[in-house]
Amino acid sequence: MQLLARAGLVIALLVGSLSTVSADDIAADIARIHIEAIGGMERVKRLHSFRAAGQSRVGDVALDFQMWAARPSFIRIEVQTGRQMLIQGWNGEEEPWIRGGPSGPVQPMPANVRERFKSESDFDSPLFQPMERGFSLEYAGEGEVNSRPVVKLLATRNLTDQSTLHLAADTYFIVRQDKFRINPDGSRVDTRTFYDDFRPILGVILPHRILVYENDQLMSDVVLNWMEPNPPVEEGWFDSPVAEPAVPGDLKAPAASSAESINELVE
Repeated sequence: MQLLARAGLVIALLVGSLSTVSADDIAADIARIHIEAIGGMERVKRLHSFRAAGQSRVGDVALDFQMWAARPSFIRIEVQTGRQMLIQGWNGEEEPWIRGGPSGPVQPMPANVRERFKSESDFDSPLFQPMERGFSLEYAGEGEVNSRPVVKLLATRNLTDQSTLHLAADTYFIVRQDKFRINPDGSRVDTRTFYDDFRPILGVILPHRILVYENDQLMSDVVLNWMEPNPPVEEGWFDSPVAEPAVPGDLKAPAASSAESINELVE
């Protein structure tokens, strides 16, 4: 409560002095308050990876999934559809890949999915060490998300990666992120991602429910049943396989993954 009261006071002072403080300064202060609110910089740094499992509903289809993610943008997702498994991953450097089952052929990720998958693979939000990661932040005013007051920040990287972050005015958790992309045919797709059910993982507050809308259509509803902080993984776990990969010895649990990535796997 003391943290929230202090945060509210800081924001009130910042918003009340817009004439003398730049939008960039306000955004930087809000970003710092956000990091403090979800656990503090040291705890956020200490959580460098996680393993998560749960279910995602895509239309009338319910999928079990499992996901491994690590800083800065390593990701591996396994989706179970009946007796079939689809695997996709990226090591943050080479091209993302996709595989039908643990021994199926490995293929490059389709072009209509690849760039979207890469842009959604950042382990951290733009508010974690934004300058070091190439993000510029700008205060974008106030608003509401589901009748809840929020403050908004515009995060831009390389002039092509831009999103609007909505932070709840009482907790400073990110409750919504808006992005857009341009398809190869020139059409624009607006994506709104909502975050809910926040719980601590190794002292860091993370959402356990994620809803993704594209052009106002609900694309997926992801519920995480559990998350494991800093799990052990084999070397090369995120690399494109050249042979049947070894499953990490310690990792034994139900099959399960992330919002938009699951969507692309079942299309």
